[in-house]
This record gives sequence, structure tokens and C-alpha cells, in this order.
Amino acid sequence: MHTGEGETQGLAGHRGEAVAAMTQAQAQPWWREPGRGQWLSFLAAWVGWVMDAFDFTIYLLVMPEMAREFGVGVTALSGSITLTLLLRLIGGLAAGSVADRWGRKLPLMISVVWLALCDGAVAMAPTFTWVLVLRTLFGFGMGAEWTSGATLAMENWPERSRGIASGILHGGWAVGYLLAAVVSGFVVPVWGWRALFIIAAVPALLAFPIRFLVPESFDRAKAQAERQANSLRGFSGSGLMTRLVWGSLVMAFNFGGYYGLTSLYPVLLKTELGMTTQGVSVLVTIVNVGMLLGTAMCGALASRLGVAKAVAIAAFGMLPFLPLYVGLAPGLLWLGAFAGGLFGAAPPGIAPLLLTSLFPASIRGKCVGLVFHVGAFLAAFIPMGMAALVEHAGFTHSQVIMLVGGLCLVAMALALLLRPRATLDEAPAPTH
Repeated sequence: MHTGEGETQGLAGHRGEAVAAMTQAQAQPWWREPGRGQWLSFLAAWVGWVMDAFDFTIYLLVMPEMAREFGVGVTALSGSITLTLLLRLIGGLAAGSVADRWGRKLPLMISVVWLALCDGAVAMAPTFTWVLVLRTLFGFGMGAEWTSGATLAMENWPERSRGIASGILHGGWAVGYLLAAVVSGFVVPVWGWRALFIIAAVPALLAFPIRFLVPESFDRAKAQAERQANSLRGFSGSGLMTRLVWGSLVMAFNFGGYYGLTSLYPVLLKTELGMTTQGVSVLVTIVNVGMLLGTAMCGALASRLGVAKAVAIAAFGMLPFLPLYVGLAPGLLWLGAFAGGLFGAAPPGIAPLLLTSLFPASIRGKCVGLVFHVGAFLAAFIPMGMAALVEHAGFTHSQVIMLVGGLCLVAMALALLLRPRATLDEAPAPTH
């Protein structure tokens, strides 16, 4: 009798200590909860994504200069973007398989070096064919970097603030694009477009601190035990295929909205609006300052209101600003650019949180890589299609940007608001 009472009191004591610890953790600011290793993991993924954005968007910023040098049209250059995005799928799948077998750090380090080598080679490309091949290979490393980096960061990060971290992580894209805009404004007029790709090759040195300072988030023994207890076939019965298909469609609308708004934006500014390289740099900087704030805002709203409501607020909030974004009121172009970042480019901030929460650790790398990059694959034809509408169907850049960007943003919001029941019973939150 006394023993039972003692055990009961002991259990109650443990529960009380757990509740007290949880209350204390919730009372402190979210940024004090992660430890040194968690911050290092997050920083490695964030810097890698910043580098991805810089490397990808310098190409968008110098397309008119490259078109003149190589004697090709913007449609051909946009086709290179499509090939880059297509190969992201293969890179994401390869990195996911490696990450689920040997850990998240190895594919992250390889992808960082891969991206730098491709950038350095583009700087020396003698013909457009070489640019096409190298930028296609660049897509492989880009897909690998996001898959391994996002999984590493989300698995290590405390659950309470994972939505905020997701927004800040994806906001690294805005930082990279912002840096690309600023650097291009100084470098291209003086040294030409090739100098940008030489600068982009420098971050290969990041592989060394990742190797020695960043902790691994993947527990191989735990993943193997989970794989045996809950096989891929068994998880399929609880909705794996639904999650894969639905997640891929959400990511396709996600990419479609972003590429619809940004892929031809520098071309719009330089051609239809007649802006200089420095002027484009200023507007793109404003867009990315807005995106940096918007992705963090969307992540914070996702933690409080849920992913669907956060994306709906951002998507529908962008619609009134679309005419300003494309310059229909020239005096308010700056406001449209800021809104384009704050609202239009904010929904991608939920991607790391949403995707890593859908799948268990034993198959998380492969599934996250598959869903994210199948979405990129489906949206990969959007930049080239938009350019073709301008060159062959009589549309203006402003018209196709408003049409494609607006439709994809609304479609993503509706896909999340009408989420299938089979995806509501989420996999355990990403932990190591």
C-alpha cells in the first residue's frame, strides 16, 4: 500500500518537474532556448541557403547582358532556368537518400563545394552552350543543399519556435538575393557579368566549418529501428502517397508564385520600365528586404494560427499590390516592390516547417527532397513559358507577372485551406 502511494507520489513529482521545466522554457524568449549546437546547425543551413539564392539570382540579374554577349533571346536564357530547376529534383532525391543513410552533414558539404565549382566555371564559359550545361549541373547541387540543410536545421531546432525558425531559414533566400542585387549594382557596370560568378565561387570554404563545428542531427540507430517498426509500406497505409502528392502540389504553387513574381522582374525593370542596372539593384533590394520580413512574419503566424491561415494572409494580401509591383503607378513602384517581398514572397517561409513535419525521420530526407523538388519540377517551365508569352503571344512582362504570380499564390492558399484529411494526422515533429 505504502509502495503504491510512493510510486504515485513519485510519478506526480516527475510530472510536476516536467510541467515546471516546460513552463520555464516557454517563459524565456524563443531565441534563448536553442543551444550552441542547434544554432550552429541552423546557421549552416541558413548560410547555405543564402549562398544558393545569391548564386541562382545573379543569373536573373544579368540575363540581358548575357543575351547581348551570346546573341540569344531571353526565352533561351529562361530555358536555362527551367533546366536548373529540373535537375534540382535529381539533386534533392540523391541528397535525401544519402542523408537518410549517412547523415545530413555529408550532402550539405558536398553541395556547397559543387555550387562553387559550377559558378567558377560559368565565369569562364566561352559559349552559351557551356552556360546552359553548367547552370543545369548547378541545379543538382542546389537541390541537394536545400534538402540536407533544411532537414538538418529543423531536426535540431526546438519545437516551440520551429515555425519562426522555418521562416527565418527560408528568409535567407531574401538575404542572398539582396546581396546579389547590391553586388551586381557595383560589379557589373565596372567588371561585367562574369565577375559575379567568380565572387559566387568563394563560399566553397564553408565546407570546412560545417565539417568540424556543426553537429549531426541524424540518429542512424534510431532511424533503423523506426524503419523496422514502421516500414515504408506500413506508413503508406496511413497516407504517405496522399502526403507526397498533396505536398508536391503545394510546393508547385509555392514555386509558381515566387518564380511568377521574380524570374522576369529584373527584365521588366530594364526593358519596359527602362531602368539602369543600379536602379534595378535598388528595387530588387527593396523586394528582398520585404521578403526577409515577410518570411519571418509568415513563420511566426504559422506558429500561432497554423500554416494555412498564415499563407492565406500573405497570398490574398499581395493581390491589391500587384499593379504597383509591375509599375502601373510608377511613383509607387517602391511600395509595390516592398509588398511583393512582404506578401508575395512570404509563403515559401513555411516550406521547411511544413515538409519536415509530414514524414518520420527514417524516410524524411528522401520524402522532403522528393516533395520540395517535384514542386520545383512542376513549376520549372513557368519562367520560360512567361518569356514565350511575351515574345510570341503579345503579352507584356507586367501582364504575365500579375497573371501567373497572382494565380499561383491564390492556388497555394486554397490548397492549404482545403487540406486533405489524410495529411492532418502529421508525422511526429522532426527530432533527432
